[in-house]
Amino acid sequence: MVEYAYAVANALGLKYGPIHGEYMIDEDGPVLIEVNCRPCGGNMPAEFLDKISGQHETDSILDSYLKPERFKENLKRKYELFAHGNLKFFIVPSDMIARSSPMAGISNRLKSYHSTSLDTIRVNGIFYPKTEDVNTSGGAVYLVHEDKTEVDKNLNFLRAVERNAFSLILSDEALEIPEKSDEEYLNEVFPLVQQTEMYGTGLFVTDQFVEGIDILQVTEDQLDEILGKFEFIIINLNKSLIGKKSDEKVKLFLDIFSKTRTGGFIFIPKNTYQLMDNGRKGVEALIKVVDYKIELPPYNVKEIIVASNPK
Repeated sequence: MVEYAYAVANALGLKYGPIHGEYMIDEDGPVLIEVNCRPCGGNMPAEFLDKISGQHETDSILDSYLKPERFKENLKRKYELFAHGNLKFFIVPSDMIARSSPMAGISNRLKSYHSTSLDTIRVNGIFYPKTEDVNTSGGAVYLVHEDKTEVDKNLNFLRAVERNAFSLILSDEALEIPEKSDEEYLNEVFPLVQQTEMYGTGLFVTDQFVEGIDILQVTEDQLDEILGKFEFIIINLNKSLIGKKSDEKVKLFLDIFSKTRTGGFIFIPKNTYQLMDNGRKGVEALIKVVDYKIELPPYNVKEIIVASNPK
């Protein structure tokens, strides 16, 4: 019977199977009886759908059996949305072994973030095949918000990261580390330090301390002791980033960003941003996820990212 159904469906140009729909054959020919009718709407969490429409398929199925009168009354109600939702599946561009998932710590900063299905990466990593269908996607982020514009904005951000900085989603940690001495790092960052006094009270998060400058200098290990916020921050992290997983680097940078006052600035030289996944593009993605603005660098200071906190 199944073989006959396949043959008839194919002859009529119909798809047959659990993915495209189920057909029953009788004396009148093939009849479509359902298309992907799954409880909770395609494996989406019930609480996610509750926020969007206030109900989901499981409610309706149970009511139709247990409370048929309520089910019939609900059919008369006007359909309305309480919020807008979207689901972003990530496309893995090629077979890979991921050793960290930075997106798990990035997506929760989005205003429309609801949840994520990204895996927690084990010590030895997880193998991800190249995405061919939904089952081989690299995980997903669920978005929901009363303002559709916010959902669309966050969805476009996730698409841009997927397209331009995929290692911020899943990272294989295959990053080439340039070998430099402390003196070389200082020579690169010192011209920047000299030009930042005009910005007010500053914080210098650094691996190499500089003598004779009027800026509070701390290592990354001392960040938790810093309770205030600053009018500018210079991030000079290099050797301390070596050996850190990508998700740890993401958390560290976002923690540093949070120390900036409203209207304040962040300066990130090349010797720091080149040690992040996807380099400059990766750091700029972190700046955008916290709604900071990318600014023009100071005159005569090259190879630097400047951001401001406009909130």
